[in-house]
Amino acid sequence: MKEHRTRAQESARQAAPDSTHGAAQLAGTGIEALTAWSDAARHALRDVAGLSARTRQEGARQLAEWQQANLELVREMQTVALRWFTIWPEFWCAPLHGYQRALEESIDTGHRVIELTRRNAETLAQSCQRLERAADDTTRTVGEAFREASTRRQTASAKSDRARAA
Repeated sequence: MKEHRTRAQESARQAAPDSTHGAAQLAGTGIEALTAWSDAARHALRDVAGLSARTRQEGARQLAEWQQANLELVREMQTVALRWFTIWPEFWCAPLHGYQRALEESIDTGHRVIELTRRNAETLAQSCQRLERAADDTTRTVGEAFREASTRRQTASAKSDRARAA
């Protein structure tokens, strides 16, 4: 019985280094896979945070441009009001001339308002294009990070398979 126990202990001692080596290889493979995915998550988080910052920056730029356009619109409204006050006396002296001038002022004002509206639409379109480019860049870089992580994980898995086979 003692001899049987001694053989079992000897066999366990011989198998221990192989087991330890196999466990170390599996742990190394697990660490490589975990590192690959954590790097991918870090890259994705950094890229999404960058997109968020660019979005906030673009929103602030858009707001400033809209405020400037609205100030120009308020100035235009004040100017129109003053012009109408100067036109009224003409209605008493020369009604046709007063109507003609009022029509011309209305048309000019309409043109200026349409121009301001066009500028607002253009700035909004440019802002959307900038955000679209930023989102495309972020999508591309996040995709690359996850493809790289997947490749690294597959490489680690292949190493593990070779180690198990050996």
